[in-house]
Amino acid sequence: MLSLLLALAGPAHAQDAVSLEVVKAGQVGTSAPAFIVKMNQDASVLTVKIDCGGTRVGRDGPARSGDRIELKIDAPAGAHACKGTLFGSFADGSEGEMPIGFTINVYRPMAMSLRPGSLDLPKRSVDVVMDRATGKVEITALGPKGVQVGYGLAPVGAAANVPVNVEWKQDAGEVIKLKIRGYDADGFWSELELVPWSYSIPHEDVVFATNAADFGASEEPKLATAMTDARGVLEKYGSDVVIKLYVGGHTDTVGDAASNQKLSMARARAIAGWFKKAGFPGAIYYQGYGEGNLAIDTADEIDEARNRRASYTLAARPPEASGGGGDYGWQELK
Repeated sequence: MLSLLLALAGPAHAQDAVSLEVVKAGQVGTSAPAFIVKMNQDASVLTVKIDCGGTRVGRDGPARSGDRIELKIDAPAGAHACKGTLFGSFADGSEGEMPIGFTINVYRPMAMSLRPGSLDLPKRSVDVVMDRATGKVEITALGPKGVQVGYGLAPVGAAANVPVNVEWKQDAGEVIKLKIRGYDADGFWSELELVPWSYSIPHEDVVFATNAADFGASEEPKLATAMTDARGVLEKYGSDVVIKLYVGGHTDTVGDAASNQKLSMARARAIAGWFKKAGFPGAIYYQGYGEGNLAIDTADEIDEARNRRASYTLAARPPEASGGGGDYGWQELK
């Protein structure tokens, strides 16, 4: 922040009527440079006009002693020369006008990302990467209803694009969200929100016939029980998390891998369709894992009903592939 004294073209006592400050740096989306006028006495008219490379700000009207008039300059990223004028007519009868000239720097938004695979909830640790030199990183763990259950601060000085580890201490409670705010060396910040919460719905597996993706009415009570469980979870956590349903399909080892991949996708879609018709209120995604993640290890070409199954997960973000299953991409059920 740059502090200035006013040098008005007018009576000498008019010079004491106001003082000026300039906030010379900002960051797009989080803070803006500003021109600040502090009133030392009443003014019947205080007119300010400023142009910063095409971004114009100003005000015109009376002002009272003690007022702090802040004109934020929402300029685009880059360095900008600012020019303008300030005119005042004050209560003691004095008045004057002065030119204004200063420069500002507006930084682009700072990028911050999660280092893939670094989030460890049991250890309460995560790594983040910032594209500018890091001043510090703070993390807040939130439980149901937005209640804070943990906090951590990493006072570091890492270079740009170097992973920073931040850990948090946690009270008893369940973590629903993590809010991470990283600051650069100048105090500008970027924020990242993670929703690591997920819930795997316990269920009795729907049994598919060999090489089939449909199931009979006798299997629907199993899905109805899972739907009841899902509704309970939605009621408990729905105000904290945008909950989605992820259905993963699996096959046994009968047939070739390519055919089983298509079959598992069809099975996942069939179950996802049942949940949609049953009234699941959120978005539903499905994915096939083929024969790559068996519940029961078997040799090739073994007819095993327990491997012809599906998994149901409620989460805010796609579950990661587990076991030996591949990740063939979640598709939203339309």
